Amino acid sequence: MNRTITILIGVAIAVGLYLLIHHVIVRRNTKKAQSAALEQTNVAVKAAFQRLADEHFISAPATILDANIIPDGWGRGVMAFEYLVLIDQVTDEQLPILRQRLNHILAEFCQDHQIPSAVASGESAFLVTDAWRHTKRIHLGVAYLVNEATIEYIQDLHRLDPKAKGQP
Repeated sequence: MNRTITILIGVAIAVGLYLLIHHVIVRRNTKKAQSAALEQTNVAVKAAFQRLADEHFISAPATILDANIIPDGWGRGVMAFEYLVLIDQVTDEQLPILRQRLNHILAEFCQDHQIPSAVASGESAFLVTDAWRHTKRIHLGVAYLVNEATIEYIQDLHRLDPKAKGQP
């Protein structure tokens, strides 16, 4: 009886350690992948805003104040980011047009730089999922469609907002 309890405690500790180590390793790898994806998305978003300014779609270059990984509440490995941007003279009514234009420019960026998408060959790897204003700042949700978790995230967003355009 004493030996059985010792074996059960040993197995429980071993399983607990395995789960803890596995969780830490998976979490670290996910954070590393998300950080790399954020860097790649930053390059694309900055290029898109520069093009908007070059085309005089916006009067002055946009200022990216912050870019963050959207928390894992939607699932592990989702490559979705929130940008906090300062753009002069863009009204709330113009935000859907800005979103549409950014998606078009990001699709061209993907073609020009041969960035693959997990959606389909030739599809954009970046998608502006949302645009809204809080005070003078514009918040943009941008997804980098490189894995199934991100595609499912986009599909969930579209289920929440059936009027959303540009489904992958």
